[in-house]
Amino acid sequence: MVTLSGAHTIGNSHCTSFTDRLYNFSGTNSPDPSLDPKYAASLRKSCPSTGPNLEVPMEARTPTISDVNYYKDILAHRGLFSSDQALLTNPATAREVKSNAMSSSGWKKKFAAAMVKMGQIEVLTGKTGEIRANCRVVNS
Repeated sequence: MVTLSGAHTIGNSHCTSFTDRLYNFSGTNSPDPSLDPKYAASLRKSCPSTGPNLEVPMEARTPTISDVNYYKDILAHRGLFSSDQALLTNPATAREVKSNAMSSSGWKKKFAAAMVKMGQIEVLTGKTGEIRANCRVVNS
């Protein structure tokens, strides 16, 4: 999972996916203390607490390049999502984050293998599965 999380190195996210980390983390009316304060301030400029649902790059330095900057950002407490930053809370996943940050070629090989493996998962169809109208909600 740590390897596949590296897909967050490219693409954008809607601010609503993480603004709780910037303004009201766990109901504290404060930012997530695990976020680098300068990074949090930068995100607050791009993502006001109210207003339009804007987007920001998931990894700001090289947002259109698949690289290990995602992992370097996590180590610097600049993970955009709580799930990204949580990778440092377990010694085993933290080791993987550090390993991936240090080896671009190693991460790319692991990522390619993980994508192939994930592609071999059989899709559930008919009464055993569903295609969700909204990825976050089970169809009713």
